Amino acid sequence: MGTPALGMLGVGHLATYTVKGLRNGGDTRRIILSPRNAQASSLLAEQCQCEVAGSNQAVVDGSEIIVLAVRPESLAQLLEGLIFRPGQRVISVMAGVSLQQLRQYPALQAVTLVRALPPASVEVGAGPVPLFPADETVVTLFGAMGKVIVLESEALFDVALAHGCLHGWSYFLVQQLIDWSREQGMSKEAARQMVVHSIGSALALAESRPELDYGDIGNAIATPGTFTLKGIEQIRAANGLQAWCDAMETVSKPE
Repeated sequence: MGTPALGMLGVGHLATYTVKGLRNGGDTRRIILSPRNAQASSLLAEQCQCEVAGSNQAVVDGSEIIVLAVRPESLAQLLEGLIFRPGQRVISVMAGVSLQQLRQYPALQAVTLVRALPPASVEVGAGPVPLFPADETVVTLFGAMGKVIVLESEALFDVALAHGCLHGWSYFLVQQLIDWSREQGMSKEAARQMVVHSIGSALALAESRPELDYGDIGNAIATPGTFTLKGIEQIRAANGLQAWCDAMETVSKPE
């Protein structure tokens, strides 16, 4: 049996970086795109050697694995009239839509449902891809474009949603620090390199020492009398660290 064909129902930003991540990771399977967004589908098909189906039902009929990549408010309209094969594997990458909610749709009651949440960075083969429940086929599929992390419960998958948002927030933090550096007189290139390599090198060092917590390394650097300690005390006093956890808490509790 060959590599299972992949169908994309919804061709927006998420579907685009997922398909690009698969192709950049060396995945050569047949990928069939929904015609729903004709311009985006045509462009992605040209860039990543995909096919554009004549209808959403044709996507379902031609694929062993289906990715639901539409906004939650568009799901009911998308599924109306679609017929899936019993046991067909359907991966939802829609944030905040539980397996129980998905199973309420008649079209999805006989399929094998999996939730995943690829970040934008999978386009370049980086980033965590949370997955629930465990599914070997999906682990293999998404393993081509990132680090698949199988979670033990759907509640933990909702926690992982906050990490997906953390990915997005990180760009704002880095840009804020770059802007500050430029205000001090650094060139745009120097500011970007200083901030990116300061953070990137910290992660590289910590990951080379898995026996240590990140906090252990930080405390070894932020010793009394150092500028590092002075700065982290200011950040804590301004609720700078806790604010990130507060934001995670806000988005990890689906309505």
